[in-house]
Amino acid sequence: MFNKAQIRKVKIAKAAMRLIREQGYLQFSMNELAKEVEVTAGTLYRTFASKDDLLVYLFSSVIETLAESMYKFSRMELSAKEKIVCFHCYQFYLRQFYPDSASLDLIGTNKAIFNQARPETREKFKRIFDMSAVKFKKQFSDLVDSGKVKADEDLLYQVLRQMTIIGRGGMVISNHVFIPQEAFKIEDLINLCCHTLDQLDWQGDEGRADKRLILLALRSEVEQSVSELW
Repeated sequence: MFNKAQIRKVKIAKAAMRLIREQGYLQFSMNELAKEVEVTAGTLYRTFASKDDLLVYLFSSVIETLAESMYKFSRMELSAKEKIVCFHCYQFYLRQFYPDSASLDLIGTNKAIFNQARPETREKFKRIFDMSAVKFKKQFSDLVDSGKVKADEDLLYQVLRQMTIIGRGGMVISNHVFIPQEAFKIEDLINLCCHTLDQLDWQGDEGRADKRLILLALRSEVEQSVSELW
C-alpha cells in the first residue's frame, strides 16, 4: 500500500507530465505545479527538491515502464522474434492509439532540457539510460546464449542497431505534428521489424512472426499499462 507521501508524489508527477505536454518542460513553473495539485510550495519542494529532481523522477519512471513492458512481453506465449517485435513497436502503438497517455521521451529527444540541467543531473540521466541500454543489449545476446538464434556477434549487433533505429524512428513519426496519423500504421512497423530480424538464423519456432499474435499482445499490454502511465 502507498502511504500519503507516496500518493502525493505520484499525484504531483502526473500533474507535471500534464503541464509538460501542454507547455513544454522549459516553460512550466514549479509554482504553477503547486497550484495545479493544490499543495503549498513548501510541500512541493519537500517532495521534489528542484525541477531537476522532478525531471530525474519522471525520466526514470519512463524507463521503468519500458523495462516492465519488456518483462511482460517476455512472459507471453510468443516466439522470441515476436517478443522483440512487440517491444520495438510498443511505444509507437501507445502513441498512435493513446496519445494523451503516452510517456514522454524527456531527455533522449530534447537536448535543450539536457543541456540546461545541472551536471550532476545530466550524470543521473546518463546512468539511467546506460542501465536501460545494457538490458536492451542483453535481450539480443541472450538469443544466442539460449540457442534461439545462430549468428556471429557482428551480425547480431548490426541487427540490434537497425532495430534501435526502427523503434526510435517509429516513435518520432508517431509524435510528428506534420505527419498524419493515418500515413503510417502499426502494421508497417511490424513488417519492417520482422524483415530486419529475418537476417538472423532463428532456430525452430522461435523465428515465427504471427502478425495477429503480435497485435493482440501489443493491444493487451498497452491497454493494461495506459492507466498506470503518466
